Amino acid sequence: MNQQLFEIIGWIWINIALITFCILFFFKVVAPFGRHTRSDWGPVLSNSWGWFIMEIISIIGLWSGFLITGGMQSPLIAKVAMVFWTLHYINRTFIFPFRMPNKKKKMPLVIVGSAVFFNSINGTLNGIFLGQGWFYFSFPLFVAGMLLFGIGMYINIKSDNILLNLRKPGETHYVIPKGFLFKYLSSPNLFGEIIEWTGFFLMVPSVASLSFLAWTLANLVPRARDHHEWYLKTFKSYPLNKKILIPKIW
Repeated sequence: MNQQLFEIIGWIWINIALITFCILFFFKVVAPFGRHTRSDWGPVLSNSWGWFIMEIISIIGLWSGFLITGGMQSPLIAKVAMVFWTLHYINRTFIFPFRMPNKKKKMPLVIVGSAVFFNSINGTLNGIFLGQGWFYFSFPLFVAGMLLFGIGMYINIKSDNILLNLRKPGETHYVIPKGFLFKYLSSPNLFGEIIEWTGFFLMVPSVASLSFLAWTLANLVPRARDHHEWYLKTFKSYPLNKKILIPKIW
C-alpha cells in the first residue's frame, strides 16, 4: 500500500472534519438524537439498535483495515493500540446501548447512516495505519497516552452510569444529573471521550489517529454546547456555574 496516498486521504478527511465542526458549531446544527430527538428527520428505528449499528461499524472497519494489511505481523505497539480502541467500542456497542432505560426512544435513520459512514472511514483508516506500522513511536508519549486513555474511559463510563441511572425503567422525564464531574460540567461523558482519543493519538501519532481526534472534537464540542444550552432552557434551577466541557474554563 502507498503510505503517501493514505496520508493525503487522511489530511482531506481532517479538513472535512474542520468544515463539519464549523457547520455544527457556528450554524448551530443540532443532530436530532438523544434529548434533541425530532420527528421531522424521516424514518426512525430503536435508539438502542441505532447505537449498536453505528458503533459496531467502527470495530469492523478497524479490524478489516488491520487484517487486510497483514496487521498480525505489525509491531506489538500497534496491537496494544488495537486492544485499547476495541475495548472502548465493546462498551459503546454491546453494553451502553442496551442499558438505556427508555426503550421507546427512537433515532432517525439518517443519523445512523451518517455515523456508519463516519465510523467506517475512521475505523478502516486507523486499522490500515496500525497494520502497516505507519505511526511515530515514543515510549514516554505511549505511556502518557495509555494513562490518558484510561482516565478518559473511566470518566466516560462513570458519567454514562450516572446518566443511565437517573431514571427507573419506563420513566421518560429528564432530571439534572449530579455528582462526580457533573458538579462542574454539563457533559463530563463527552469530556472523558475527548481525553480518551487524545490519549490514543499520543500512543500512536499518525495522520489516521489525528483525523479521528479531529472528528471526535468536531462532533463532541458542538454537542456539548448544545447539551448545556438545553439544560439551561429546560431547568430553571440549573446551576449557572457549571461549564460546558472544560472544568473552570468553558
